[in-house]
Amino acid sequence: MRLTALRRNIAVATAVAAGAIVVPVTIAWSTSPGSSVAVTWNAPNVAAAPAASRVAAPDRPRAAVPTASRVAAPRGHHDHDSDLQPYPTPPRAYDFGETLAKLEGDLLEIAFFAQMIPHHRAGVEMSRLHLQRGVDPQLRTHSENIIAFQGFQIGQFTRWLRDWYGLTPRQAVQRLPREARREIEDLDEELAMMVAELREVPAGRRFDVEFARMMIPHHLWGIMEFLEPEARAVHPELRVASATGIVAQQAQVADLRTWLSGRPGGRDGRDGH
Repeated sequence: MRLTALRRNIAVATAVAAGAIVVPVTIAWSTSPGSSVAVTWNAPNVAAAPAASRVAAPDRPRAAVPTASRVAAPRGHHDHDSDLQPYPTPPRAYDFGETLAKLEGDLLEIAFFAQMIPHHRAGVEMSRLHLQRGVDPQLRTHSENIIAFQGFQIGQFTRWLRDWYGLTPRQAVQRLPREARREIEDLDEELAMMVAELREVPAGRRFDVEFARMMIPHHLWGIMEFLEPEARAVHPELRVASATGIVAQQAQVADLRTWLSGRPGGRDGRDGH
């Protein structure tokens, strides 16, 4: 079952919260012939983690979680553990992951490009906002890494979509079955709302916290979309790029989880209690 793989990857990405040993992971990619860029994140050493951290994640939610859930907690108050949990991953992202599992060949690749390109664009936009308003040095480095890596993949995926299929991302959506088109439209709206909500957060520590809480589900959403092309894409280049995307975003989720756990109100926080 593809959902088994999906749950396994989510469990790996969050293993650090259950006591996994954190080790550095370097993601490198080529930007032009003869040159490359490398970014290093801290990632959980899953082999060293307790067995409980590797169990399957709970069944995905069936009912839609309203976008308002991201702003339900009072702004500026982070005195309780629940306040420092990441926001929920949009249920529609799970639906689209299942849709990708039903597609084959060219349609799988086209559907992936049609949603991952705007998904990455939103991640880059959120990270640029953080560089303007955030204050934590560790998170600012994280934002710089997102801009570099996801910006590179945006260009790569846009070029492949054009070269392999003669399509722009907008044209790609129109080539897809009705269910996939509807899900992509819903997810594009979700991305726009995430960016709009982050724009409403004032600069400073509060922006750091909200950025981390939003970026974790954004990364988990991306991991779901990478699973099928990583396993079944027609082009080997896309299989490799998808595997790299999974590793990078798992490591980023672990980093953000670790950062949140050390904030005032987090379970490991020392100040603020």
